Parts: sequence; structure tokens; C-alpha cells
Amino acid sequence: MKFTVLSHASLLVESNNGKKLLCDPWLIGSSYWRSWWNYPPVKRELIENLIPDVVYITHIHWDHFHGPSLEKFPKDTKIIVPKRNYDRNKKDLINLGFNNVHELKHGESYKIDDDFEITSYQFGIFLDSAVLISCDNARLLNLNDSKHMGPTLNQIVKNHNPIDFIFRSHSSANSRMSYQFIDEDNTHSDDNEKYIEDFFYTAMATGAKYAIPFASNHCHLHKDSWHYNNFVQTPLAVKDYFSKKETNIELKIMVSGDSWDTNKGFEIENHDFFTNREQRLSEYRAKNQEKLDAFYKQEDNTKINKKLVERYYKDLSKRIPYFVKKKIKNTFFTYVLHTHAKPAYIFNINISEGKVNLIDKETDLDFDNYPIQIHTTAFIFLRCIGFKIFSHMSIGKRVFYKLKKKDEGKMQLVNLIYNLEEYDMLPISRIFSICKNCFPSVFSRNLNLLGENESGEVLFKKFFSGFLHLSFPNCFP
Repeated sequence: MKFTVLSHASLLVESNNGKKLLCDPWLIGSSYWRSWWNYPPVKRELIENLIPDVVYITHIHWDHFHGPSLEKFPKDTKIIVPKRNYDRNKKDLINLGFNNVHELKHGESYKIDDDFEITSYQFGIFLDSAVLISCDNARLLNLNDSKHMGPTLNQIVKNHNPIDFIFRSHSSANSRMSYQFIDEDNTHSDDNEKYIEDFFYTAMATGAKYAIPFASNHCHLHKDSWHYNNFVQTPLAVKDYFSKKETNIELKIMVSGDSWDTNKGFEIENHDFFTNREQRLSEYRAKNQEKLDAFYKQEDNTKINKKLVERYYKDLSKRIPYFVKKKIKNTFFTYVLHTHAKPAYIFNINISEGKVNLIDKETDLDFDNYPIQIHTTAFIFLRCIGFKIFSHMSIGKRVFYKLKKKDEGKMQLVNLIYNLEEYDMLPISRIFSICKNCFPSVFSRNLNLLGENESGEVLFKKFFSGFLHLSFPNCFP
């Protein structure tokens, strides 16, 4: 068996019989509107003639579900996605022309070949999934972005012990870094070390032999997100953390082209990509400046029809639950949409009622009259409402939320609404369908989380109320 790290979150596993499994192929170009780039760059020789037998996609975010990369493969390629209460994964692949898409339920396995099998694991209603790869007596746990912990992680370990390799993210990719509180000095509110700490304790919980920092090796080259490079945690920070802890787990830094196989063990090049990172990033940007300039021009030429915006929010409002609407009933969210680095459109939107007002682009946007401002480009906003992908805007660091700290909860709640809409969980009845389809299979089968005699509906209500409070404490105190 051999595995090779191809990119940021892309892993290639090859069996002794020559069968190839490819996970989360983002292999070419950029992602999130020229914001994210693989770092270090993908070695071209790794992907020139790559034809996988099976592709597993953990979730729909573009650094894992990358359309231009997927289009390199034949349309009859076997593609496997986690089966959730929504089918957007499958629909988007079919829209790309793929005709051999298979879904795996939580804990369900798929046999690729003799002694080559994968098992998919979901984490409740959360978007991400993990995949356990068993190949030629080696076990690889690809957690990527999924934050499996407690019972679900215990389930994986129990079913697949011993685990040889664990792959997991180690840096932030959420919206918190995009918040700019006008009444606080520190506008970037995120606990970077917590990601590394979670990486360490997750690895410890698995008892893996080797831990590999994964799915966080990217950089930002777009002019609007360039400064976020200062907040990306490198694998060297993870290595430093491990060096201070007592553990039998060996940390290995692996980037594009690094590999391990049964006969040779690890083949890892010198990782000076992270020791002289600022200079390398500047050179990387200069190399891709033509592509960046072309995209800047495309963004600056964007035109928006107000009727499209009105239609989107009128339709969205109908699907928002009443108890959520009450939280933002009289609140307007001001979308400041830029072209040529200045406001081109300003929409004042009451999301609860689906009301959209287009105001003069020369308006003085003081925070007394416009307390919650969302700054992005007209191009990105148009794509978000067209394809229901608002989460990509914040993940890609192509948005700035400018507001007072007291209004953070309202903005978080709106982002939650967008996420539920993106994942086909609205109207609220679709969420409660998880009680029948998702939670009984996850909980009652192996976990006994909240009492083995409780119904799926009771389990869901307990979980969902706790989830809202823990994930969005400012929204649901």
C-alpha cells in the first residue's frame, strides 16, 4: 500500500493491486474566488495522468469539492459522498455530468477491492464527514475538517482499532476571523492555538501511530484576503506543540508529493516552505498575478439586478422558522457591495420579512443608522444568492462583517440561516426529518448517547437545542 499527499486536503491511496482511491481532489487552480490557493503548490507530475478508480468527497466546500479538478476525470468515475438528510452533494455532481455517484450512510462501508475498503462517518447534522480507509492491513483515518469527538470518535476507534495514520485540519476556516467589531481593538477573534490543541487531543484519542497535519495547507493570494496569511497556522506550529507534550504519536509534516508505502516507509522532502513563508508567498502571488488581475477585472464588471435580490430574500423569508424570525424581526442588514474597490451597490435588507431596499451608493454608512454591515464584492454576493453558497463567502475570507460586539449574535444567526438554506435544511421540517433518518442510526446503533429507549425525536430535540446553544451562544442563550 502507498499513500501520497497531493494537495491541501487531497489524499491518494493505492493498493498493492493498483486500485486508486482519491479523497477531496482540489488539484488545480484556486478556490473561493481566487482567495485560497494550495500551499505549497501541487506538483504537476502527480496529477498529469491521474485516473482514480474511486473518488470520495467529504463535503461540499470548494477546497474539497472542487469543480475544475473533478472535471479532469471521466464522467463514469465512481464518486462516493456521505448520505445526509439532504442530497446536494449528489445533485451538484450530477449537474457536473457524473453518472456513477454512490452515497454512504453513517458507518456504512464500500469495498473497492480485496483488502481495500472505506467507511464513511458523519457527525450529527454537521456538514463534514470523515472516512476510514482500510487498505492492505493499514488503516488511515481522514478527518480533514470534521471535528469528530467524544462518542462518534469512540465509535470509529472501536470499529477500526488499531489506527495507523490520522489526518486532520489544524487551522481556522470559519467566519469568526471575518468579524470586525468597531467598538473593540482586536477585530480578529479566534483562538488559533485551540485548533492545534484539538488536533493533538484528537490524535491521542485515536491512539494512532502517526499524526499528519492536513487540510489546512493553503494560502491567500487575492488582494482582499492577503492579510489573512498572518493567521494561517502552519504544520511547524503543530510540530512545536507536539514537542512539548508527552506522547507516543509521531508527528509527520507532509505536503504535495510526500508519501508513505509499505516497503519504503516515509518519503518526505525538506519542508522549507514554512520557514521562509513570506518570501515564497510573494513569489507565488507574482507568478499568478495575471490570473489575479483577470479576476479583479471580472469582479469589477459585475452588474446586479435588484429584482434578483428581492426574489431571493422573499423566497428565503418564507422558509425561516417563526422563532428565528423573532430574533431579527426589526433588524436590517446592510450589504455593501464593491466594484473597483468602492461601493457600487448598497442593499439594506430585512431578512426576517424579505424586504430589500437599494440605497444610494454615496450614503454615509454610519453605524448608528446602519449598525450591521457586510462588505464584499458585487460579484461574490451575486454568486451567493444564485447558488446558495453564503458559507463559502466567509470560509474564503472574502467578506468583512463590520458591526458592534452586541450585534454579533444577530449576524451569527443570519449566517446560520444561510448555512441551513445551503444544506437544504429549510424549512424547519427538513431539519426534523433528521430525527427519523439520521439520529437513530447514529445514536441508537452504537453510541447510546442520551438513553437507548428515547425516540429519535427526543434525541434530536435534546441535541439540536444543545447544538444551537453551544454553536451560537449569542443567538440562543
